[in-house]
Amino acid sequence: MTIDDYRVQFGWSRRHMADEAGIDITTLRSAIAGNPVYRAKVGLIAEAINRELERRGKPTIKYTDLDGVVFAD
Repeated sequence: MTIDDYRVQFGWSRRHMADEAGIDITTLRSAIAGNPVYRAKVGLIAEAINRELERRGKPTIKYTDLDGVVFAD
């Protein structure tokens, strides 16, 4: 699944997802658009996703499991 797939599944706005991950919304938009993003930032996004997955009793993911992400490093 993509970052945006998780965002929509959770009913989150892009602003909310960026806040949950502790990143700038511009970075989130770049990641969603397939622009290069640092692994550390994608890791923060994955952590936010995992917190919500855990709340819902679902299996967690690794940041490398996110489809469509292009790493800058």
